[in-house]
Amino acid sequence: MPIDAAEFDAHKDLATIITQFLCRNRDKGFSAKEIAQATGISEADVNSAMFKLGLSDLASAIAGRKKKIRIEDVTIGGTTYYRCVSD
Repeated sequence: MPIDAAEFDAHKDLATIITQFLCRNRDKGFSAKEIAQATGISEADVNSAMFKLGLSDLASAIAGRKKKIRIEDVTIGGTTYYRCVSD
């Protein structure tokens, strides 16, 4: 079943919401669960958005384009944490 434009736009902006949250809190790393709790986005949607953002960053790196802001991740004890860094 198709979705309407408003629902499409709401899901498209998840990466922006997450990136803005992480960049406002640069001094810490957050798990998907913590991001979900802070932003009101489901943990599954956070994981999906972070996966897509990672692919976008990889494509940019391969193409030789530098981003001013990027999201780094590290896995500790089976939990992946994300943080915003700027170049």
